[in-house]
Amino acid sequence: MTLGALPATSAEVESTKSTPYQRMRELLGARAVEAEQGATVVDSVEGLREVLRRKEPTSKLLLRMKLLWISDHEYGQWKLIRMHFVDAQAPEPLDDMLSVFKVSYEANRQDIDSLLLTATLWNLESDSELLPSPGAIVDINEYSNLQLYNDTQCQLTTRLSQLSWEQANAEVQLK
Repeated sequence: MTLGALPATSAEVESTKSTPYQRMRELLGARAVEAEQGATVVDSVEGLREVLRRKEPTSKLLLRMKLLWISDHEYGQWKLIRMHFVDAQAPEPLDDMLSVFKVSYEANRQDIDSLLLTATLWNLESDSELLPSPGAIVDINEYSNLQLYNDTQCQLTTRLSQLSWEQANAEVQLK
């Protein structure tokens, strides 16, 4: 009776995989290339929507948008805010945009959300002095749960420390 080849030992299997050291070197190398090339700046909701629809791996994105307004919400016992953003280069005056988007938001939520980027931040209230003012151009440097909801609505979750903005000729970045 002849036996077939025995299964590889765990040492043999491991020798074909990279070690933690090798994987970390690869990760650091990829980050160095990313830092050298910089992040891809996306400054429009439509541009972000196109990136999300492609569903391809992308380089790091830096989202640069104009803040329209901030709304307070509760989820169970948790407080959160939603920051509503429009294209960074939107030429319309802030008051005009607010009269179209914010004033009619409840009656037209789905349509308005499809034209804006909504960022959720937990454990904050909209009247916090730490937040940017409406009209500020905000860079969202890091985020999680970036998604296209219902194939039209750009949403993400972020933290205050992952935002930077210019306001009153002074750049702000919280750490």
